[in-house]
Amino acid sequence: MSTPDAPATVFAIDDDESFLTAVGRVLRVGGYTVEACPSPAEFLARPPSRVPGCLLVDLRMPDMTGLEFQRRLRDSGWTQPIVFVSGAGTIPATTQALKAGALDFLTKPVRSDELLRTVAEAIERHRRLLAEQDELASLRARYDALTAREREVCHGVARGQLNKQIAYDLDLTLATIKFHRARGLIKLGVSSVPALVLLLDRLGVLETPIGPVSRR
Repeated sequence: MSTPDAPATVFAIDDDESFLTAVGRVLRVGGYTVEACPSPAEFLARPPSRVPGCLLVDLRMPDMTGLEFQRRLRDSGWTQPIVFVSGAGTIPATTQALKAGALDFLTKPVRSDELLRTVAEAIERHRRLLAEQDELASLRARYDALTAREREVCHGVARGQLNKQIAYDLDLTLATIKFHRARGLIKLGVSSVPALVLLLDRLGVLETPIGPVSRR
């Protein structure tokens, strides 16, 4: 579980150590923790962090381009928004970076106010992402806590079936269906059919079939 409200960290990756020093000074004055690294390959050797933050990335570095670094970051599991900061940006490179998910592309030398504004936007976006991921994980945990029968009944309810229809399909008594329905809704934390449908839809399981009919 992440901590969206934790202090933010800015990860700066640039082979120009004088730039790292300067940008680190500005960001620390702005209240951020800064972790600087001159080598993208070295940075990729570390496990992805779940702290709220963003990545400042140079476009041209000796051992790897910023665009390649961007792709490998995502493949490695980093979720922080990427902001490119470069003095060698071209329109095609900028377009490619933004299409691949970069939040912004700043040109060196970057003004302090512009840098801080962009970093604040990136971190706020990452906090929202972490909160959404945590909420989804919580919903998934609730869904996984259902028994197989509760899951079957809840899916029948979400499809608009009446209790008696679900009872027929599963060859169970109406009282048993009502019991599993009540238990399932309590475990999922919902109290209405629309809320149940929305929850299952968010989890991507709304169309899961009810399963084979058991005739015991």
